[in-house]
Amino acid sequence: MDIDLLMEKAVDLLGRRSVEAFEVFCSSTDTTRVEAKHQAVETLNRHRETGLAIRVLTSDGMGFAYGDEPDDALVDAAVTSARHQTRDDCHHVPCPSVPYPDGVTAFDPEAVTLDADACIDAALRLEAAARNAHSGVEHVRKAAFTRSMTEIRIVNSCGVACRFPVTSVSASVMCTVRRGEDVQSGYDFDFSHFVSGFDVEAVGRRAVERAAALLGARRVATRRMPVLFDSSSASEIFDFISESFLGENVLKGKSFLKDSLGMDRFSACLTIVDDPLDVHAADCCPFDGEGMPSMRTVLVDRGTVSAFLYDAYWARRSGLSSTGNSVRSSYRAWPTLASRHISVVPGTVPLREVLSGIPAVLKVMDIMGMHTANPITGEMSVGINGILLEHGEPVHPVREAAIAGNIFDMLGRVIAVGDDARAFGHVLCPSILVDSVDVGAQ
Repeated sequence: MDIDLLMEKAVDLLGRRSVEAFEVFCSSTDTTRVEAKHQAVETLNRHRETGLAIRVLTSDGMGFAYGDEPDDALVDAAVTSARHQTRDDCHHVPCPSVPYPDGVTAFDPEAVTLDADACIDAALRLEAAARNAHSGVEHVRKAAFTRSMTEIRIVNSCGVACRFPVTSVSASVMCTVRRGEDVQSGYDFDFSHFVSGFDVEAVGRRAVERAAALLGARRVATRRMPVLFDSSSASEIFDFISESFLGENVLKGKSFLKDSLGMDRFSACLTIVDDPLDVHAADCCPFDGEGMPSMRTVLVDRGTVSAFLYDAYWARRSGLSSTGNSVRSSYRAWPTLASRHISVVPGTVPLREVLSGIPAVLKVMDIMGMHTANPITGEMSVGINGILLEHGEPVHPVREAAIAGNIFDMLGRVIAVGDDARAFGHVLCPSILVDSVDVGAQ
């Protein structure tokens, strides 16, 4: 059923029920994904799906149900769910308090025209670019290209009525490069809402370059030294700490940053924002998963913690306003609080100029085991691969090394931020240089 007809029917059914408030979320998605192997198509998946979710509020209980078509049974399920939920006067269907931002677009008509043949061609070019990038390429795996179109509509009984179309193209690849008995692996990924300027072949080349850069890797002696996290490894760090900015964790005391508002907890080199209005954001949209206006929220301003993130529920629990940070993984999921696009403001001076004056720096390219770090205290001990630099020039790759310490302490000792920002999933960040980190052999 057409998304507009779904919405119209659902609103009509809910209007006949005795509920305090309701919300209808509809999404329609059309995705084509191709994976290439040995210059042939290994998989071709075309997936189309349209569905809706209903939330209803009755006696401070919030009920939820979803399906592919609205009917009385679906509404009954939501009402029954509300009746059996724990009563909470912070449950509510929100109403926008500020206007929606203008000029936000993430829809490309050219992406709509990409048919299965065009997606196959892109996946084959991705794999070929990786294979041709280095004479030692041994395997190319998971060379995938995806084209997706999504439309979202949200209507509620408190005045929300919004819609937004989104397109995206993405590519990812894994590879291994051999030199003698030494085999190294590399991975790369890229994403855009627009076809123009999206270089699928560059993804293949970068994955091979990352693998080849680690050939001949050696161990490094245990010592404390400056560490440069490239944009890929830095993105893992900022993705990991993003939960510390969630209002829910702050209120529950599960954030290292609790009681830190207005305090200098980070290096003055760092300004961190959550910006779903940025066209680089995968979740670029003028509203969030509840229909609240999206906004650019400065979380850290030159080292000072300046804000936290809230959806409608946790904002009310905290006595604050929503920052537009309700997210939905699909129409099947409850809206939850999360960061939407963590961005580290890049520096203005190329890092090579800074590195040229430092005798030895370990450049980290891969982090293994980031999930083992403590999300509340920030304590970590993780494996890394990288390259030893002397005055900014590569000396030799490094393997089987580890770094240990506290993530937040480390981010308080950043001495330079690069101008090489790249987007990785829900994080956009440049390289960062930390004055000293404990490095040792595993």
